[in-house]
Amino acid sequence: MATQKYDSFKDLRKGKYDWKVQARVMNLWRGYTKKGEPFKAFNLLLLDSKRCRIHAFVPGHVADLLEPSIEAGKIYLFKNFTVKEYKEEEKFRCILKDIQIIFSNETKISSLEENEVCIDKAGFDFYDLADLKELSTQITYLTDVIGVIQDHDGLRLARFNNRLGQPQTQIKFTITDGKTNVNVTFWDQLAKHFDEAIREEDFETPLIIKIGCGRVTKWKEEVDVSNVGATSFYINYNHHCVSLLRTMLSENHIQKFKKSMVKKEPPRQITIQEIKELGYDDIEVEKINTCLCGPRDVPYPDKWYNLCIRATDDTAEIDIVLENVAGQKCYGKHAYEMLDKIDENVFPEGLKTIEGKEYTMKLAKKGNSYVAKDVSHVIDFENFTTENEDAQPRPIQESYGEGSTTTYHLESMSENN
Repeated sequence: MATQKYDSFKDLRKGKYDWKVQARVMNLWRGYTKKGEPFKAFNLLLLDSKRCRIHAFVPGHVADLLEPSIEAGKIYLFKNFTVKEYKEEEKFRCILKDIQIIFSNETKISSLEENEVCIDKAGFDFYDLADLKELSTQITYLTDVIGVIQDHDGLRLARFNNRLGQPQTQIKFTITDGKTNVNVTFWDQLAKHFDEAIREEDFETPLIIKIGCGRVTKWKEEVDVSNVGATSFYINYNHHCVSLLRTMLSENHIQKFKKSMVKKEPPRQITIQEIKELGYDDIEVEKINTCLCGPRDVPYPDKWYNLCIRATDDTAEIDIVLENVAGQKCYGKHAYEMLDKIDENVFPEGLKTIEGKEYTMKLAKKGNSYVAKDVSHVIDFENFTTENEDAQPRPIQESYGEGSTTTYHLESMSENN
């Protein structure tokens, strides 16, 4: 019997209706009227087997028909839906896409067992905490972030009446990634869920939180991540990014930072020969004039970039390891998009497209190797500013976890190796 073919959300386009996608429901939420009454229509955040997410909208006239068939965290086969572009005024989009899918009374939803299809429990597009300042000026997109919660023992719910006399609840805390501190404010029901979670569960400390679909704002000139209907949180999640932060904590690479951070001096341009003469603490940013792909490609099992390249300028040459984030910025694609269908015995031609191009790289010394931690097109150092003028920075990483609920998830990392 021939294997049935299914679509992926990454292939969606307008003009087709008979889509068939196997996907997991990551989250389900409703909007509310100004009076606090929930709309009949509801929203879904879906994740397919190709690790592609999409926002699905279920209109009110079919909500009663379809909602009994859907449970957050479960896997389903979704058939027959339309693809629609967002309107310009539609805000708080949970993913960086210009399209959403719309269900109708022709949409069919069939439950699938976990062993029928391999789909991650959750997926995220993490942003560097340092990039959130630029995101705070827009309301089109929501944001996924990860960080270590500082001083969680002192967290308490605050209850008060707002300026309209309506009762509200909030909880405030600070997260850090070892370089940047960011304030977080959860409101109302999510604040209560968070407070209950950190008080009732036995977990390893300090807590590491992943916030999905957070709203980035500013309060008193400081960046603040708050919540909307689509927002969820995950504490001590079973995921490699959490494990990495836990390792950094154990090695004292993450410490408490003062609120007022000293503004960094602009990096200076140096040659490759000068790089070789520098110590570990001196390496900041350098201009790479020519970048040549080497013969080695060692992607992670889930297809991450980890390439050995040789870079040259007028003074010398140097071998550099191009890790996943830097690789995404060079190629403009995730590794699984570029390497989805390759012959393991042949070096992928697509990886050679960076040959001969000029880049500016931020390097770190790792053993006897240099690792590219960040990459951009050549910087004009004479007019360089430390303020990022890009109002919509790209995610630093797209990654996928191994456990999920609709609103929050706690899991002690002591059980994970």
